[in-house]
Amino acid sequence: MFLLAASLSDGHCAPVNPMLDMYRSGDPYLSFAKAVNAIPEHITKKTLGNYVVVRDRYKVMLLAVQYGMQAETLAGRLGVTTLEAHEMLSQHRAQFAQYWAWSDDFVQHALQTGIIRTVLGWHCRTGVTEFNERSIRNWPIQAAGADILRIACILGTRHGIRLLAPVHDAVLIEAPIEKIEADVALMQEIMRRASRIVLNANVEGTHELRTEAKTIRYPDRYTDKRGDAIWERVMQLLATQSAAAKKVA
Repeated sequence: MFLLAASLSDGHCAPVNPMLDMYRSGDPYLSFAKAVNAIPEHITKKTLGNYVVVRDRYKVMLLAVQYGMQAETLAGRLGVTTLEAHEMLSQHRAQFAQYWAWSDDFVQHALQTGIIRTVLGWHCRTGVTEFNERSIRNWPIQAAGADILRIACILGTRHGIRLLAPVHDAVLIEAPIEKIEADVALMQEIMRRASRIVLNANVEGTHELRTEAKTIRYPDRYTDKRGDAIWERVMQLLATQSAAAKKVA
């Protein structure tokens, strides 16, 4: 989402785009923390040490602000005071004035014309499906991500990738073990290509999303620590149900 915001606002009112520079650094969250003097310039991702907490706080803020999160909610999410949260949001506006100018203009145009469009032409009418400023401000970024994912799914299918499902901003694929590495590499290239199609549609230059992949080989299962509790609960319920069914039988 960080690059989507940077790319969509690129060239708006200013020739320099610090958001793009921070994304291209490889770790925009660390770069932002350095820019606001929250982390010393000499620190790297490998030498974060205790600064990892600071970097992670700025990561949460940089992503949350694009969803329109306000200081009170951000403070609760980060476990900091409302004053500190306000300061972080002010730092975002100061560092990324170009993005905010573009975002403000997008909202005003949407309210004046009553319609908003993606780069590829998908549209909706404000006042029907999107009616408040926060949802309108977030819409072009989410919609650009959706355009990228649609193109990636189409191209992946055309190239013979077995797509099981889109998962938010990713795709779940399946392949024989002897072919999985090649299919993962191909799908990553397709995702990058899809991002270039969408993000370079209205600008000059090359804006491309980085991709990551996680490969799970049989008999292992994909797991996410955020879902461990619910997964264990479901398995317990299934075991209980199975045991009850055996007793009845």
